[in-house]
Amino acid sequence: MIPIAICDDNLPDTERIEELLLQLQPRFAERIETNIFYSGETFCEAIKDHCPFDIVLMDIEMKGMDGIMAGQKLRSSDDNDTVLLLYISSHDSYYRELFDVQPFAFLDKPIRRDEFSVQLEKAILKTIRRRQEGKRKVFSVSQKGRELLLPLKSLLYFESKIRKIHLHTTEGIIDYYGVLNEEELKLPVPDFVRTHQSYLVNLRYVKEVTSESLILVNNSAIPVSGSRRSAVKDAYLAYRRNFFA
Repeated sequence: MIPIAICDDNLPDTERIEELLLQLQPRFAERIETNIFYSGETFCEAIKDHCPFDIVLMDIEMKGMDGIMAGQKLRSSDDNDTVLLLYISSHDSYYRELFDVQPFAFLDKPIRRDEFSVQLEKAILKTIRRRQEGKRKVFSVSQKGRELLLPLKSLLYFESKIRKIHLHTTEGIIDYYGVLNEEELKLPVPDFVRTHQSYLVNLRYVKEVTSESLILVNNSAIPVSGSRRSAVKDAYLAYRRNFFA
């Protein structure tokens, strides 16, 4: 089953979206289940403890809590970063505001069948592909005779000092003995980049790129050495393209 949320305070638009999703159903073996919310507030209440949806179709202009605020609420939990968020609007002036909530696509109103079918098919196929890949991605750390298994998405960056590594995570800092070159080989290349002899960064958490550093979402400034600037920039742009593909 592929649970999809529709959040729009316009009844004819929600009916139109439901109709188009029903037309897509025969293309997929998994059943598409739709859940409709007529306000940002009711949607946020439904995801308060856990977001049960793989895909969210969100109108931007709604009374009360609009789609931008609802999207920010969705993304406030790291557990929801794989949810594919598609925005629907009759205006194109919101693109810059919505960058931080990582939209998968934008759909124009009035909704066109061909555009809707292309974007939703991409989203559904990406959801299915993620499930097939399936296995939990973890990083192994040997510390004081024990092995720690950390989800890759919890890793912010690695900092190497002499023979010791300070691994900064979303939960705190883990110190252990190791060599950064060896740790780099254990990580997926598209998601992590070596910015400096002593730093290795998870591109998931980069919010700004400057000529001399990467600024992370926690405001840490990670230095970028001159010899690596071009490679770091290319890696970041490739990661962003792949994230929204």
